[in-house]
Amino acid sequence: MFPSIYFLLVSAFLTAQGPPSFRVNTTLVKVPVTVFDLQGKILTELTRDEFQLFDEKESRTIENFVLDKTALHVILLLDVSGSVHEELKEIQTAALRFAQSFGKEDRVAVISFSDRIHVLQDWTNNVRLLRKSLANLERGYRTALHDALLATAREKLIQISGKKVIILLTDGLDNESRATFDDLADPLIESDISLYIVSRTRLVAPQILRSARVDFLNRVMKNVLQEEQDFVEIYFREKETSMSQLAEATGGRALFPQKLEELKDTYIQIAKELKHQYVLTFRPPETSGKQFRTIKVLCSQPASRIYHRKRYAWPRLP
Repeated sequence: MFPSIYFLLVSAFLTAQGPPSFRVNTTLVKVPVTVFDLQGKILTELTRDEFQLFDEKESRTIENFVLDKTALHVILLLDVSGSVHEELKEIQTAALRFAQSFGKEDRVAVISFSDRIHVLQDWTNNVRLLRKSLANLERGYRTALHDALLATAREKLIQISGKKVIILLTDGLDNESRATFDDLADPLIESDISLYIVSRTRLVAPQILRSARVDFLNRVMKNVLQEEQDFVEIYFREKETSMSQLAEATGGRALFPQKLEELKDTYIQIAKELKHQYVLTFRPPETSGKQFRTIKVLCSQPASRIYHRKRYAWPRLP
């Protein structure tokens, strides 16, 4: 949550109505922003004048504008549930290449999960330790994705200041969590965490579609509903849309490699983005009827695509 720093200025003159008081809001809301051109190239030479920021559709002054070079705290959160057995080696290689992309000032932690969470490596910038931790990846069975993501945000990043990122590798399937998908966005936004999702949906979908059981269920659904649509494909498309919306709400995004060999490039791409983000700051209103307020950032650069946090937690008085 954004730190709430308020000063109560009390008048020295007492009146019959009591001392008047004034709130001075010194909190600045930070909004990480990444801008791409249509070819997917990151734009890094933009100026403050090329951006507009709106809070609940009201224009706000951009107080500060910089290319963000602050240190990173990045958690690699790796789904190692049932279907990853043949992919463990590729996951290990991709994650290590990702960890090697950062500087000495950055810190990386590695956590794996299936039905339980395992902290394989706490915060470090030591590549040798990261390599050793990734070598300990073991395949699990059931998947508590939502619980793992919430626990990581609340337990590993709650005390961390500065730039906080979770890189989640998953197929998006959950069969064990108590938390629901709808429980995820608010805690991430409240804790000022950017979520990037490397989705395995396009890697596992062909296997699932070839399953005799799934094929039978798909044919039953078509017969019952008298539809020709492939319901498994619809399910995966909806799952990808949900993951994209969750990641983009936090200022991150979801990526969908088509092949195992693309995992390394996907991780490297995320690392590059994290080192080439702008950060815009603005003053939130002194009062708000909403706990979470929507924001929108526009860029005047033609043919550009922009990613930024879509909401923020309004800083409450203590």
